[in-house]
Amino acid sequence: REVYYKAMLGVLKPRIIPYLDGVFEIKELLALAEVVSAGENQLHHVIRMLELAAFIPDNVLETMKINRGDLVAGVLFHDVGKGSEVDDRVFDPAAVKKGRAPLFLHHYPGISWADWYVPFHDHIGLSYQIARRHNQPEEVLEAVVLHHHVRIRPRALQLVGDALNLSSIVKMDIYHYKPEQYAAPGSNLAQVIAILDQLCAIERKFRGITGAGLDPLRIEYEVVRDLVIGITDKDDPRLKLLGVTLSGNETVILFDLRAFGSYVKMHTEYEVQNIKASILQLIRSLVRVNRSGSERDLVALIGGDEYAVITKVDDPVIIEEMIRRISTVVKLRMGFGMRTGYAVGDAIAVNFHNARIQAELSKEHRFLDE
Repeated sequence: REVYYKAMLGVLKPRIIPYLDGVFEIKELLALAEVVSAGENQLHHVIRMLELAAFIPDNVLETMKINRGDLVAGVLFHDVGKGSEVDDRVFDPAAVKKGRAPLFLHHYPGISWADWYVPFHDHIGLSYQIARRHNQPEEVLEAVVLHHHVRIRPRALQLVGDALNLSSIVKMDIYHYKPEQYAAPGSNLAQVIAILDQLCAIERKFRGITGAGLDPLRIEYEVVRDLVIGITDKDDPRLKLLGVTLSGNETVILFDLRAFGSYVKMHTEYEVQNIKASILQLIRSLVRVNRSGSERDLVALIGGDEYAVITKVDDPVIIEEMIRRISTVVKLRMGFGMRTGYAVGDAIAVNFHNARIQAELSKEHRFLDE
């Protein structure tokens, strides 16, 4: 425990320390240290939410009639039921489908008709059952059940947002996120848990948080960029930090968003960066980024609207299937078509250049037909 506190003090604010004892009191919670979902260690996710909750002033909680102990408990239990069904290392995007909440949760208003997705929401029922076994009050149980489905009201969002110094555009992003899912009526406590959960997701997209005090995605962005530019090679020491070994002639796949310039003209910079980060996360979920050692693929955003994948796969049939799958999912989920290209056999920088040429040749040059 002393080592644990020492490590936590190195990366978190001291005021969170009084809340960390709760982690040890819930043995099921420690299992989240073995779960990585959307690139983030899930125990770290809970601790980050604790940190945010600790910074909500007492007067705000009093205004919202929320007991701080209930808030802490809601944070600790909200994801405690998560397991391998959402772990990036085994997660299959094809398994995602609409489902229904378990019958034993249907007494919570709205949970029976709000959008429920398998396996993303499977943990809610188990989290609820674990919280009940720990004799949590009804207010906490409701917050656990509704943290992915409660309708976030403007006043609750304004109070919490102001307390955490959130910008207006971040608050608007939270407020308008998946209205068909966040539709159930619920308490202020449930709304605060939902707000903190969404805020962590926004942080993860923009800052690449994957573990307490570590930022391997930032390292990956930089090393992939340098590899495709040609200013570094397979001996770059950053690759060792990522646990990756390269031969230097890996395949490079390029994805270039179609009509992204038009999107930029019509949207705020926050929305532009948000969609770029979301597409990057989506591509990462569809390639082999979570395998260990030399079998990992590397993915990064290159420039304004190009994504590069460095992979050891060199079979054209498999590569084209990867391209088809990623392009289809990005189109369906994000609405963007993609120009694509790939190259194999040469140095990584040369392969990237050739992949870009291939993607460029797929553009429709209307003046040629005039």
